[in-house]
Amino acid sequence: MLFDDMRSLLARARNIAIIGAKDKPGSPVDHVGRYLLNAGFNIQPVHPVRRQAWGIPAVRSIADLPGVGFEPDIICLFRAPQYCEAHARETLVLPRLPMIFWMQEGIRSPEAGRLMAEAGVKVVEDRCLETVHAALFDDTTATFSCTRCGKCCEGRGGIVVGPHDLPRLCAYFGLPAEEVLARYTENIGGKPTLKCGDDGFCLFFEAGKGWAVQPARPDVCRAWPFFRGNLVDRVSFDMAKEDCPGIRREASHEDFAREGFRYLNDYKLRARDILHEGRALIVDESELPPGARRGYFPFRRAERAAERRYGWGCRGVLRARRQRLLMTMAASTG
Repeated sequence: MLFDDMRSLLARARNIAIIGAKDKPGSPVDHVGRYLLNAGFNIQPVHPVRRQAWGIPAVRSIADLPGVGFEPDIICLFRAPQYCEAHARETLVLPRLPMIFWMQEGIRSPEAGRLMAEAGVKVVEDRCLETVHAALFDDTTATFSCTRCGKCCEGRGGIVVGPHDLPRLCAYFGLPAEEVLARYTENIGGKPTLKCGDDGFCLFFEAGKGWAVQPARPDVCRAWPFFRGNLVDRVSFDMAKEDCPGIRREASHEDFAREGFRYLNDYKLRARDILHEGRALIVDESELPPGARRGYFPFRRAERAAERRYGWGCRGVLRARRQRLLMTMAASTG
């Protein structure tokens, strides 16, 4: 499958059922599971014996997924090849088929692959989901790389615990929602926000390490520094760049906004519910600076610059080049 196709599928996926899940330290499945949780996916462990993994209650089989209301976008198998065909047949009777049937590194099953492909499900064999996702969605971007300095973790009221965050925290701590809210949050502006310690930092911040409970980070933490204010307002961006050592000094506002908006979309961090989610995550592409929007090409600026340097004769060349490019784009997306 082409990487562009895979990137599109993984960008749309939210729910992953891990077959053979266990949180035994050092095991490949534990490493991948924690990575996927940290990447913002909803994980459902599936194991015939284990009752939980990563603090999340497990189900015994794929057939039990509908019973807990879990509709997987990806079935991820950590099972020997001889069991994959049976898991494929289990998958075929789900009320809604997944987008991808993923057999981890070292696992191949032509029989399972044929069954899923005939049903219209994308099949991946002998590939690590963590490795592929990290290659396509590296959170170290061209304009930002976190230094774990903690400046974004300081101060009260900034980290809203939204509807997608609360189940993640509950699963991590193994506590009901009411207890998580009582222990770790306070109500500010009508929304639950994470409490701060006596040092003024978030309860879960550890100096030099960042978040102590990394897989359970709220979306607001995952999104920094790509907040609405920094994306749409140049002055806010300049202030953030002065304060946050992770933002590249040479980054322009347009590049930062373009990359940040894509990052929010890729990691499913954009919010829409102003009453219950962080305002910093509610942003529309139309609010971005013009140079950061999709389909924007600064041809007029190029025409004027070329005009000043070379005279009027080059304008027709630039316009013709622009027209050819736009026609090519239309043909490729039509």
